[in-house]
Amino acid sequence: MVVNYMEEIVKNFVNQTLKNDPAYANICTCEQCFDDIMAKSLNNIKPYYITTKKGEVYAEYSSLATQNHAEVISEVIKAIEFVSRNKNHE
Repeated sequence: MVVNYMEEIVKNFVNQTLKNDPAYANICTCEQCFDDIMAKSLNNIKPYYITTKKGEVYAEYSSLATQNHAEVISEVIKAIEFVSRNKNHE
């Protein structure tokens, strides 16, 4: 199985940010908005494809997250702000 591991990193960061950052306490977190935030973020971050098992993947997480942390933070914040201003629902 081939997986874009960057998706896992972005998903974790989006969840953390929406849950813990008071600046985003009023952001819609419905499935549509969450997916839009994920898609917008991932479209602007270089993918990182892996073929390892899930258990082995987490061992790689810390080094990969550290390498790309600034880029992930920047793109996720941009995506959250964009989606909050341009919802695909009422």
